[in-house]
Amino acid sequence: MVLRSAAVKQLWAPWRMTYVTGQETSDAGCFICAAVANAAAELVVERAPLTISLLNRFPYSPGHLMIAPARHVADPSDATDPEAAALFAGLQRALRVLRGDMHPEGFNVGLNLGSVAGASVEHLHLHVVPRWGGDTNFMPVLGDVKVLPEHLRATSARLRDAFGAL
Repeated sequence: MVLRSAAVKQLWAPWRMTYVTGQETSDAGCFICAAVANAAAELVVERAPLTISLLNRFPYSPGHLMIAPARHVADPSDATDPEAAALFAGLQRALRVLRGDMHPEGFNVGLNLGSVAGASVEHLHLHVVPRWGGDTNFMPVLGDVKVLPEHLRATSARLRDAFGAL
C-alpha cells in the first residue's frame, strides 16, 4: 500500500548533488588536505597544531564532525604518538563544544579504515555524530533522506565560535 499526499512537499539539500551523482571522486584529491591548505575553508570549525576539525559535507545528523590529523596519514598505526594524542584531544574538545552548543543526548564516534569499511578518503579521521532520542524518523527509512534543520554554513560558523571560546 502506498500512501499519497494531495500536496507533495520538496526537501532541498543541493550540496549533496555531487555525492548523489558520483562526482565526489578521488580525482579532486584529498578533501581533508584541501581543507588543511585552505585557511578560509568554510566547514572547518577548529585548527589545532596537529589536527583539523570540520563538518562532514554529507552529515548523518546536525553537527556531524570529522577530526583528522593535519598531516596526510591513512591509518592510526602510521600516526605519530603526538598526532594520535592530538586526535583524541580533538575528540574531547569536539564533545565539549557539541554538548555545550547543540545539547545532544549521546554520540556515535568511530573510524572507517579502508573503502570496504566505508571510508571515502584515505586520510585518517574520526567521525563524531551527535545523537538525540527519536532522531531517526520515517524520512531515512521511507525516503532515503535525512532532514537537517540548519544549513551547513550556519552550523559551521556557530561551532567555529564555540571552539574559539574553549
